[in-house]
Amino acid sequence: MVTKKKPSTKITKQDQKDWQDFIKNIKSVEDKDLKDQKLIVNNNFFFDIKIDLHGFKVKDAFEKVSESIDLAINTKKRKILFITGKGLHSNYEADPYASKDLRLLKYAIPEFIKNEYRDKIVSINEAPQKYGGDGAIIVFLKK
Repeated sequence: MVTKKKPSTKITKQDQKDWQDFIKNIKSVEDKDLKDQKLIVNNNFFFDIKIDLHGFKVKDAFEKVSESIDLAINTKKRKILFITGKGLHSNYEADPYASKDLRLLKYAIPEFIKNEYRDKIVSINEAPQKYGGDGAIIVFLKK
């Protein structure tokens, strides 16, 4: 029987230094919950709100989407980028009763928006490749 050596869990001086440097520069870390964040795409086009839904369960994602769209409507914002992911890390295959198309945020979020906000949206489009491609959508709201 081969015994595996436990990895060292001792904190090195370099680990401590790296952590202290990280803490000092915490402002460089993106706040995923920031409600009114602007993402510059090019000189003449930007998203008013960017929401990353990676790791959300469908129900929680629907709540976040509703909150974001309501915020956009109330603050007269028109363009929202929702990052849904591509579903590559979902474990829907473990559940024989789960539908691939309905469980993945990539499919569920656009359908939810169409059903709940059909009279408030102009369009839902796949994001440009460099901003998520088929793992992100852009929602344009009516004025």
